[in-house]
Amino acid sequence: MKSIVCQKENNIYTLSASTAIIEEVGAVEVYGIQIRGEGRQAEVKDISEDYHYVKKLFDLMVEETLYPEHLLDVVEDYLSGAFSTMPCRGQRVQTYTA
Repeated sequence: MKSIVCQKENNIYTLSASTAIIEEVGAVEVYGIQIRGEGRQAEVKDISEDYHYVKKLFDLMVEETLYPEHLLDVVEDYLSGAFSTMPCRGQRVQTYTA
């Protein structure tokens, strides 16, 4: 997977893939997010091995123009299921139309 890079205002958002070693499984591809802006930078390299799960978070961060200093707190909240409008890890998303 190639990195996805978006720029909004003075921030550059990057969704990237890397390899992590999980003791019970071995090497797996994991996805992370980096935000750079105005001399500040933050990165979480291994949010999840689920691309779509991390992509939803990435899209939300770009949409809301998240600053680097808030990245870790938002990732922790997302992983804990604090986002009621976002699917919790491992759940399938279903869309209904009326």
